[in-house]
Amino acid sequence: MNDQPIEILVLPERPAARNDEVTEFDIVVEVRCRAAEDADRTGGAMNLCLVIDRSGSMADQGKLEIAKRSCGDIFRRITGDDLFTVVVFDYETLVVINPQTPKAEVEERLNAIQPRGSTNLSLGWYQGLLELQSYMTEKHYGRLILLSDGMANAGETKKAALAVVASRARDEGISTSTIGIGNDFQEDLLEAIASASGGRFWYISETGIDNILEEEFRGALSVVVDRPRVELTLPPGVSMSQELNSLRKVPRRSRYALRPLKGQDTFNFAVRLQIDPTRLDGEEFTIGAVLYDDSRQVAAADQVVALAPLAEVVATPVHALVQSVVEQYRAETTDEKLLDDLELGDLSGMKQMLTAEIARMRQAEFAVGDQAAAIGIGRMGVEMGNLRQQRQMNETSLLIGDLVAEYLDEPEVKRLVNVWRKGRMHEGARKQQRWHAVSEADEDVEITLLVSALGVADALIPRFPANRADLETKRERLRERLASLA
Repeated sequence: MNDQPIEILVLPERPAARNDEVTEFDIVVEVRCRAAEDADRTGGAMNLCLVIDRSGSMADQGKLEIAKRSCGDIFRRITGDDLFTVVVFDYETLVVINPQTPKAEVEERLNAIQPRGSTNLSLGWYQGLLELQSYMTEKHYGRLILLSDGMANAGETKKAALAVVASRARDEGISTSTIGIGNDFQEDLLEAIASASGGRFWYISETGIDNILEEEFRGALSVVVDRPRVELTLPPGVSMSQELNSLRKVPRRSRYALRPLKGQDTFNFAVRLQIDPTRLDGEEFTIGAVLYDDSRQVAAADQVVALAPLAEVVATPVHALVQSVVEQYRAETTDEKLLDDLELGDLSGMKQMLTAEIARMRQAEFAVGDQAAAIGIGRMGVEMGNLRQQRQMNETSLLIGDLVAEYLDEPEVKRLVNVWRKGRMHEGARKQQRWHAVSEADEDVEITLLVSALGVADALIPRFPANRADLETKRERLRERLASLA
């Protein structure tokens, strides 16, 4: 086993490609980080900004108080050259704390934050970016955490425009993670900001704010590669056929831009190559991959692939990790369609899509399990957990869709569909950004959905007595599902 703290691998779908005709051939590039939790940070000092919604609704459930307390906890753990900023926003913004704030005043300033006003999300985020840029140096990496529970009803509300700003900030070394709380925030805006900037989009109900802020803070502390880029080297006769990923390419260099990599992290993506054996020299070819941190080379790998007759090629199994990554990319298309259908209230094709997706995820799980010895027990466990989370979310969605399909005009169902859409976007963003680890917050999304669905079933049963037996059966399936997750 490679004991380097950062390793890049090129995984071919099979050990050999056909030598008799032009064929397509899938590969996966995987980066594995093994930095010890207590190791010295290698990514430089942290320039951290928390941008907190202080609109009136943040007073509910003590959300603002929890966020303020978490800010104080994080500030007390800032050390060395790390920088810390807190910005709050409603219809206007206020920089509560910046790196020049006397330490003795921090707690007092945090305690003085009070809920008020509407939600100009873009203004608060822009102010946070400006504060980070004002104090950024070459030795700092920028992290912004944006927390909101409300609809963006002022300022810029077009997700494409916000994504452009997020992408530019990422090129300057600033990534944004977004946390949406409750049922009334605009998940598409928060997800677009996080995805374009290499951060993470989180959805939580009303609790768990402190847990996610803590997870984001710990993640920022354990950065291994801040601006990872991957460049592929292909020999003559091998060309790109299809990008089986949604990664952005860095202009001019054609390098894939990855999200920041943390201590115990795995990131991978797939591409489909076209191989023309008549243009290759000899009976094998080599595919190269280089990992950079911005422009600094971090790790490199070469993978030799043999050329062989068709009978020999098909006699070897497909690499289970390659199969898994390709299937997860295919699932992104399903996710996008399901989200669009939920927004339109059209569930007509959902059952078929979800059933097919569940079958593909199960197949990928079985394949990974069968190749455990070759993959490694630790890596297998991470992949199985990742696939299982995706499959379970689809299984829960199947049960919810079955419950609500005939009752979409009911007010409780409309609220449930809103929660459902946010939950699916949370899981879809985790998958798209290749966050392999499954946290308690990820599991809580599914539990929240099931609890909400049970409440809807309880409301529908007395309202539609003619459908009681059917609704009670569906409610029992939801209860069994929730019990299985406990």
